[in-house]
Amino acid sequence: MTVDIKDRLERLESRSAETRPLRGEIVSDLRKRLERLIDPRQIKRAEEPVSPITEWVEGEEIDTPHGKVFMTQEVYRSGYRHGGRLLDCVMEVPTYPVSWVSGDERLVDLDFSQTLFIDVETTGLAGGTGTYAFMVGVGYFERGRFVARQLFLRDFSEERAMLWVLGHVARRFPFLVTFNGKRFDIPLLETRFILSQMENPFGERPNYDLLSPSRRIWRGAFENCRLTTLESCVLGIEREDDVPSEMIPYLYFDYLRRGDGSRIHRVFYHNRMDILSLVTLAARIHELVHTPQTASWGGWVEAYSLGKLFSRQGRLGDAIRCYHHALRACKDAGEWAVLKSLSLAMKREKQMDQAVSIWVEMISFDGGRELFPYEELAKFYEHQLKDYRSALKWVREAFQRLPEISPVQKTALEHRHQRLLHKVEKKGQGKNEMLRDRDDST
Repeated sequence: MTVDIKDRLERLESRSAETRPLRGEIVSDLRKRLERLIDPRQIKRAEEPVSPITEWVEGEEIDTPHGKVFMTQEVYRSGYRHGGRLLDCVMEVPTYPVSWVSGDERLVDLDFSQTLFIDVETTGLAGGTGTYAFMVGVGYFERGRFVARQLFLRDFSEERAMLWVLGHVARRFPFLVTFNGKRFDIPLLETRFILSQMENPFGERPNYDLLSPSRRIWRGAFENCRLTTLESCVLGIEREDDVPSEMIPYLYFDYLRRGDGSRIHRVFYHNRMDILSLVTLAARIHELVHTPQTASWGGWVEAYSLGKLFSRQGRLGDAIRCYHHALRACKDAGEWAVLKSLSLAMKREKQMDQAVSIWVEMISFDGGRELFPYEELAKFYEHQLKDYRSALKWVREAFQRLPEISPVQKTALEHRHQRLLHKVEKKGQGKNEMLRDRDDST
């Protein structure tokens, strides 16, 4: 028994010794693969016939103190149209609304002639220290022309050179315009400057992020508020041979592996379209906000959202005009919301006859929907006209037609009901006393 166990142990040890070199080779190969995944600089390009990026995209190498980087440049002269809209028309629209459309008071002095339009393409959408900006597109107005430049990393080793050029350009402009740049583009670039131990050129520069006003105006009007969606639905632009945003990281890693520009060149087109659309989208937003009475409307949601925006700013006349347009254009699904906002704007403008008419119309339109019109009519008759019986009538009608209101609303309505009953009784007693005094005097 003992001899048999010893023989078996010896056989196992000999087999282990034979497989040890093979196992070591496997571990070594796995380690190399993991290192390439962890550090994208070690990605090796496949040895196959390729066409370099310069065969697909017209550009040049830029020498910097940190090496070379590839850059393209397009110049658009005055009169160039992007989606039927003049690119330089943005220079003619007043910029005063920017501070309250964006919520950033630092943009009150925004000047588009001193603004850098910027958009990045990245290796991923998560952000963080592991995400690279492999392409940075910038645009700016210069001597009546619009200049669009794109900096591209042919390899990750060119990052410091790209950042050096970007910093040199960015420091010339006191303002930025982006799309979702406050949360993504600019923080990502700032991270890359920090990791490269280079000075951040953006600092505290005001960033006019067009995503915020776009959502305020067009949320609910379209499937989403992506830039490509707004291009199609608002600016009338249809891209040709574009690449979906979610595919861009894959195309770039494919370029790093193969060194072939036949696919990645479509990303240059995508990025350049983004830059041009930032300009015309800014112009469209300002056209709507500055002169809503002459703007060509894109739908009832656009008009309704602008009305709410104007109402918050106290521009009640503009708000009412927008609501009227929305009411003419909207379908049944949106009519209630528009009527509600329109009546409140008229109430603030002291147009009480029109407001009361709208509240009555809302009840006749759908009296079982919500408490709002009943409550507004009760408040109007109680506080404005001192007609407590009419106010009490609307409260009682609300109880009858809205049996499922929330407990909070029900408590408030019951309180209003009791208060009005007391006022009606008190007013009735006062009237009876006046009648008795008159009878006594006669």
